[in-house]
Amino acid sequence: MFNALYKNSQLKWNVKGPNGTVVIPYIITGRYDSSEKKAISEAMRRIEKNTCIRFKQRTTERDYVDLQNERGEGCYTNVGRVGGRGVVMLEANQMETCMEPEIVQHELMHVIGLWHEHMRADRDQYIKVNYNNIPPNYWSQFEKVTPYEATTYDVPYDYKSVMHYGKNAFAKPGRISMETKDPRYQNIIGHAKDASPNDYKKICKIYGCEKCMGSGGDKETSDKEIPDVEIPDEVTEKPILPPVHGRCVDRLGRFCHTMLRNGMLECSFIGKYQCCRSCMIKEQEDRRGGGWSDPFGMFGDLFGFTRRFRF
Repeated sequence: MFNALYKNSQLKWNVKGPNGTVVIPYIITGRYDSSEKKAISEAMRRIEKNTCIRFKQRTTERDYVDLQNERGEGCYTNVGRVGGRGVVMLEANQMETCMEPEIVQHELMHVIGLWHEHMRADRDQYIKVNYNNIPPNYWSQFEKVTPYEATTYDVPYDYKSVMHYGKNAFAKPGRISMETKDPRYQNIIGHAKDASPNDYKKICKIYGCEKCMGSGGDKETSDKEIPDVEIPDEVTEKPILPPVHGRCVDRLGRFCHTMLRNGMLECSFIGKYQCCRSCMIKEQEDRRGGGWSDPFGMFGDLFGFTRRFRF
């Protein structure tokens, strides 16, 4: 039953704002049109109205997130504060787009500290994962989160969570990857248009919010208490790739090791950032002629979901 950061996790955001709020600094280096910026603003505002999280344009803060738009990258980010610049990839172009409020919310909630709902350790009581319908190199997307990484704060499993994948996520064509034990929710999972109360509750638990969906926990915070989220008209910094030099470690240890062992590790862009040490080993093996393969491109959706899976 684990899918939210512990209260004492080093991955929590730690910049305090006024009135018990927690600040997440951000910049936007991706190029987005006005409607796409509106989706970002709306997603941030929804979270701010229901939790003590506040998004603030970065000035000099060391730890922050960078919202980027790169063709072919889909939608993904890290869980929690990674240290320094964290990338939130939100692809937006004529072919693919992540720019709907619920999708942006999903990625921002990863940044805040939530894993996917279907990765909870108790998920087998609520869903059946059909591994036969999923290419093996995507099985990691359904790996359960360990008790060393996360907890649920006794919040029940939620089919309506914005963090839940849809029934066809990562499935082979025409197949279903997940079946709900309660058939009434089979076509519900993955279709949330907003975060559920349980999503907000877990965020409030992580950060000890004094107010959560209102002081009684059953309504939103007043609009008057939340300033408008500012989205800059111009790109504030040149986009850069995440650094891979310096402290070269596997940020996703077990995932990286599994992909390396099975010959499925992809080491371009975000893959090299998340699995730096394993990629170094892979490169050494490649030079020796051992060879590796990645027929499906594992890192297209590391922690989030792409517009290809509309759920």
